[in-house]
Amino acid sequence: MVRSGVKPRAHEPLQRYSTWLHDRYGAKTYRVSVDAGFTCPVRDAGSPCAYCDAAGSRAPYLGDEASIGEQISRGVAFLSARYHAKKFLLYFQAFSNTHAPVEELRRVYDYALAQSEFVGLIIATRPDCIDEARAKLLGEYVDRGLDVWVELGLQSANDATLRRIGRGHTRAQFDEAVRILSEHGVNVAAHLILGLPGEGIDDAIASTRHISSLPIAGVKFHNLVVVAGTPLYREYRRGEIAPPTSDEYRELLVAALEYLRPDIIVMRITCDPPKGVEYAPKERPDKVRLFEAIVGEFRKRGTHQGIYWRQDADQRRRDL
Repeated sequence: MVRSGVKPRAHEPLQRYSTWLHDRYGAKTYRVSVDAGFTCPVRDAGSPCAYCDAAGSRAPYLGDEASIGEQISRGVAFLSARYHAKKFLLYFQAFSNTHAPVEELRRVYDYALAQSEFVGLIIATRPDCIDEARAKLLGEYVDRGLDVWVELGLQSANDATLRRIGRGHTRAQFDEAVRILSEHGVNVAAHLILGLPGEGIDDAIASTRHISSLPIAGVKFHNLVVVAGTPLYREYRRGEIAPPTSDEYRELLVAALEYLRPDIIVMRITCDPPKGVEYAPKERPDKVRLFEAIVGEFRKRGTHQGIYWRQDADQRRRDL
């Protein structure tokens, strides 16, 4: 499914992003994160997602060349010195990075890409910020020889949950965005939050099965972190919701991975809470220990990524 042609490694318990990057580029490759000052539709409308903590703190420079250039210069220098990075992916990370007119997007992307030798372009955005014109623009960068990824926020495949957390889009809109991007040769990575209010293991499995049925190339799993100042945090303080503990999240994640299509790259398994802000739960998964715990649980169960997706696929073929 990934446009690069790099095949997943056989007999791996899960398809790790770090492994894919090594196989694809043959050198230490890191993302250079850029905040270009984009916002998002629901925030512009005054009703951000129930878990979103970035109230009023947006950068005031949409496409400001000096700021973008400085961010890239600092990022490349840091990653080169700290991790001996040799190749770089340009990563527009903050908020919805297709939430602007196409020509403005082209100007920002072109300027940023010209600041260093990038092998790929990564755009984080929302389903309702993707249309034919924007997908066509991203496809132009594919034609230039770049690996182009769009990280597309779904969070849950349950429309009731999407309404509950104020996402402002539907599962159908996500599906349509995936279709349009795929037609233009763009790799799509889905974002899922496990443990959203009212959701459990069945919901984690359902969301994972849904993205596995689409032309999805990667996925980022996030544990639910409720941050001070958000609607979910107020519910938490009133005792109305309880974000999953580290042990509970591990159970959700292992179950989801068992139903994840085996060629999908697992780009993230947990998130980092913001610094300097109150949040819950205080205990948070350590990335290395969480990965080791997942692999250990797979061995204990005799399972791996996609083991039950294969059974689902076999059943669907039998039903035809």
